[in-house]
Amino acid sequence: MTETEDLMMDVMAELTLARAPIVFKGAMTLKLALAKQENLPVSRNTKDLDGDWMLAGVTMDQMEEFLSNAIHNIDPSLSVIPFRAFDKDKSAGFRIVDSMNQIIFKIDLGIRPVQSVEKFDLCYKGKYISIHGASINKMLADKICAISSPKVFRRSKDLVDAYILSHTARFNFLEVFRLVHTNGKKLEDFHAFRTNKEDLQHAYEKLHGVENKPEFSALYERLETFLAPFIEKKLRPIVWTGKTWVVPQRSTENQKNMER
Repeated sequence: MTETEDLMMDVMAELTLARAPIVFKGAMTLKLALAKQENLPVSRNTKDLDGDWMLAGVTMDQMEEFLSNAIHNIDPSLSVIPFRAFDKDKSAGFRIVDSMNQIIFKIDLGIRPVQSVEKFDLCYKGKYISIHGASINKMLADKICAISSPKVFRRSKDLVDAYILSHTARFNFLEVFRLVHTNGKKLEDFHAFRTNKEDLQHAYEKLHGVENKPEFSALYERLETFLAPFIEKKLRPIVWTGKTWVVPQRSTENQKNMER
């Protein structure tokens, strides 16, 4: 991770120790979720820390106080500056700046319930703590929603994140498909992904901050396989092996027993 990402990870730890009612999400949570995954071929750098505030009735001042205390515990020379107040469909935005007023990173906090939460272990100051974050299934579901939409050209980072997630052999298609349809979201037709390959490549090649960035052809070929059941929308009990979707052995055995 970069120096800024290490700092953001410390902020996540301090907010957790302060019992801030936040479920983290986004690129930093993805890094935390996959921290123990070996041989991940690609990493995407970020300067954004994202989360959802889980308690209603919070004010911007209360959020800022939690963030300021966390930042001060890590580096007293840094400050928190609010730049966007939250609204019904808009997250609260905060800039973390240094003594020269230079932006180090940003924090976005939405006010919404999270359907699928997972605990991720983080070693901080010699002790392990549990960070509450969106589950890895929920993170994948959100990426798939973005890729299925006509806005995929503006979401090249989601292509990279889905590619990274495709190297994890722990996805159940039916569970991810269920999460795709939570919080009012819907799975669109993947038309832009399937038919505008050249425009998609152009947008992807302009994306910076990706370590070991794969060639577009390699990324697209893998995502075609990974996303196939979501494009088909044919519900069936399959799991991802890290390379392909298969029917679990137990499901196969149950089917054979039913046919006897």
